[in-house]
Amino acid sequence: MKPVYSFLLLFFVTCHLSTNAQQVFIDESKTDWDTIDPLYVDGEDAFSSVNFGALKVHNDDRFLYLYLEVGAEITLQENNNVTLYIDTDNDTGTGNTRDEIGADLEYNLGQRRGSVHRSTSTTINSYSIGLVSAPTVTSTWFELKIDLNASVNGSPLFIGNTIAIVITSASGDQIPEKNEVLTYQLNSERSFSPSPYQIKKPAFSDLRVLSYNVRRDDLFDPAKQAAFKRIISAIEPDIIGFQEIYDNSGQQTAELMEQFLPSGEGEQWFYGDTGNDNLIVSRFPVLRQQSVDGNAAYLLDLGDKELLALVAHPPCCSSGDEGRQREINAMMAFVRKSKNGEAFDIAANTPIMIMGDMNLVGLAQQQRTLITGDITNNTIHGPDFDPDWDGSAFEDAKPMNPELPTSFTWYSSGSSFSAGRLDYIVYSGSVLTLDNSYALFTPSLPADSLTQYGMDPNDATSASDHLPLVADFTFKEPSSTSFNEEIPLEIDLMQNYPNPFNPGTTLTFRLQKSSNVRLSVFSITGQQIAVLIDNKQMSAGTHSHYFDASLLSSGMYLYRLEVAKQVISKKMLLVK
Repeated sequence: MKPVYSFLLLFFVTCHLSTNAQQVFIDESKTDWDTIDPLYVDGEDAFSSVNFGALKVHNDDRFLYLYLEVGAEITLQENNNVTLYIDTDNDTGTGNTRDEIGADLEYNLGQRRGSVHRSTSTTINSYSIGLVSAPTVTSTWFELKIDLNASVNGSPLFIGNTIAIVITSASGDQIPEKNEVLTYQLNSERSFSPSPYQIKKPAFSDLRVLSYNVRRDDLFDPAKQAAFKRIISAIEPDIIGFQEIYDNSGQQTAELMEQFLPSGEGEQWFYGDTGNDNLIVSRFPVLRQQSVDGNAAYLLDLGDKELLALVAHPPCCSSGDEGRQREINAMMAFVRKSKNGEAFDIAANTPIMIMGDMNLVGLAQQQRTLITGDITNNTIHGPDFDPDWDGSAFEDAKPMNPELPTSFTWYSSGSSFSAGRLDYIVYSGSVLTLDNSYALFTPSLPADSLTQYGMDPNDATSASDHLPLVADFTFKEPSSTSFNEEIPLEIDLMQNYPNPFNPGTTLTFRLQKSSNVRLSVFSITGQQIAVLIDNKQMSAGTHSHYFDASLLSSGMYLYRLEVAKQVISKKMLLVK
């Protein structure tokens, strides 16, 4: 091994970073590391598994950050023996001797266990020291953060302004070379600067989406409903993709949301339920729904456009790699077919979104398939494709935790696994602009924010082991509130008369020019009830059609007018 910096037997390396405002985020992006020089660069070696490259170190007043290249693609939290040793007081007389340092902190990343060595040794997990790493999938590089203000047994972990670092692996590679010392000088002048976020939806945003794994129907647990209610009431979503609702129906979930967030005039909670644990509850009608290899696809009626939303929960854990890849292949194939005139047969530039607990803790290929459309089994699931309308990949919302430099969405302090990003919202960035996003971690919110939004500090962690994932979007095309002002519609759909009605009502629409027309009726769950006009050429002018509902039950229904790529829907109420 030949490090970049070498002196005889014993050498010291200090950080050369300036006191600028560089902020590091643990978000699977290298961009924030680009301007940070390596603290150490290990030479090329012939190790078969872990072969270290560059090590970068950074800090602010709250956190220590590390960037580590490992050579081969590995999972950091499993199946390796990469161990981090830090002399947190730069005193060889304290801690356990490791090469030339006295390691106060020892943490085996692959075995997910560690110890703090002072007068006695204390076993710790990642939560004891605020250790968070990314990505959770396989990679050739990783980034980590540790809380500089962590305490163990009531004593501060970090003492003084200088630390020494050793990193080893079972392969035999090591940073730094044996008999060498690698030190880092903490910069006391940098202040942590969180990424911006808004708990409430920005006024200019068109759509607020919430993805939430509620841990095996805990949403319906009376002991936890108060926390869920405070969270959902604070977020005020327009669309919610729920995962892990096994024993309660979409209707029951919508009724519970009505209790949490009562509908105003002209509002209601619609729902979709394909029979698995992936439900959708929405302020917009659900036109169609379909199970997709254990996950769920929903077509929502936004008024002047539709939204294709997939709610997903592929198999968990490293043992689920094969099934997870298969299900993500199937979902992406469904998107491709819907764009190509099959499946849901969506119009060009229809917004597309995939949300859910993706359980991405194994091979990085699954993440690549989800975002880029690189399908692994083309024989079964068809060809690779560019999922966005402009021939690009999907965008990854990657919400950050408020007031933290992290993007974890799963947190369980009693687990050996550290907090990590398992939940995703990916979307078609060609037609959607991400205005605001966050993964709500209430323990990190300031006290005044908790009071303002009516939440308790432990709401997010007591409700579920997954965090609520929130994303706000603006449509790049004119929104429903301004559509008529900017691009005049060539069709118009009037409110049915009478409404409410029994047993029949008249549906009226107007065409500005001769067009092919489809007029249909749906239940609020998206089931097609009737096709009144089926792709019939009709002249310009006003047309009326009588709808006989004598065989239907009382309730809310939707009627939908489709002319070319323009779609308008309205609600009508049958009362018997």
